[in-house]
Amino acid sequence: MNRFKEFFGNISIFQKRVEREIEAKGIKPTEGVKKLELSRQVLRNTVIGVLILVCLGFLGLSYFNNKNKPPTTATPTTTKKSSQADKANNDASSPSKPSKASSDHLIKASAKERAEEATEAFKAWYTSYSNRDVILEINQELLKEGSGGTSPIELSTKLINNLKAKFGDKVTDGFYSSLQSSFNFNPVVVDGTKGLTIVKQNDDQTQWLNTWVLDTDKTEKNTKITIRNDFPYEWVDWRNKGQHDQKVGKIFKNVDWDNDLSYEVIGVDMTGSSKNIDSNKIIFIQMHYNDKIGKWQVTGNVGGAM
Repeated sequence: MNRFKEFFGNISIFQKRVEREIEAKGIKPTEGVKKLELSRQVLRNTVIGVLILVCLGFLGLSYFNNKNKPPTTATPTTTKKSSQADKANNDASSPSKPSKASSDHLIKASAKERAEEATEAFKAWYTSYSNRDVILEINQELLKEGSGGTSPIELSTKLINNLKAKFGDKVTDGFYSSLQSSFNFNPVVVDGTKGLTIVKQNDDQTQWLNTWVLDTDKTEKNTKITIRNDFPYEWVDWRNKGQHDQKVGKIFKNVDWDNDLSYEVIGVDMTGSSKNIDSNKIIFIQMHYNDKIGKWQVTGNVGGAM
């Protein structure tokens, strides 16, 4: 502080300011008064100088920090209402596209690729078992009158459970529910003379068609129900031709073929084969693309023609 006093005391302007302050207060300008006023002036100016330096330092740091930060672009905020309006306008101006069950995979694939994928999936299921693999068998003891566990419900339940274990996720859940519905009309029974068989009890062709893949083995009194895969098959163009065909166009009205890409149709030709279980000669099976597991599956939707 003494150095500051000596520095400011040697400045004539500062000395005159001290004298003016003393005169303004009406005090006698003795040496002691001059030294006291000088000390007060030095202290005040020192404090003011320090505050000015602090402010300048703070402003300088702020300037350089802002200068070194990367520039940020302001992002416009939009309300939910305006976003929905923009989306609606974009949808209205964009070309029409499939609206139902159109996953990214189906949209990106061409019509030919979708047909090939569905056909390949049907083949993978159709060749996953051998022709006439036994799916349900009743031994000779169970063929006797009064044997337990041979009610139509028990037999159909066991048959469906065996199919589930064999087919896995190659078929939809609807495949089994349609079979169960078929067995409600055409039950699996044990007959004293015929053995194990599936009995046709009405003329509802839609229910009877669901058992198209099943057959019975007559070599041992029909003690076996088998699955068949010796019928030729091919993809059917249902979008452009099948749905407009006078004979079979009424089949598969459940699908919006113009907008839903997740369905294809496989046709099975049974005209050259014989079955112990009655069936139509041409069977059509819907294939469905399951977006959750990313694969085509055989469904329980079946139609046929004589």
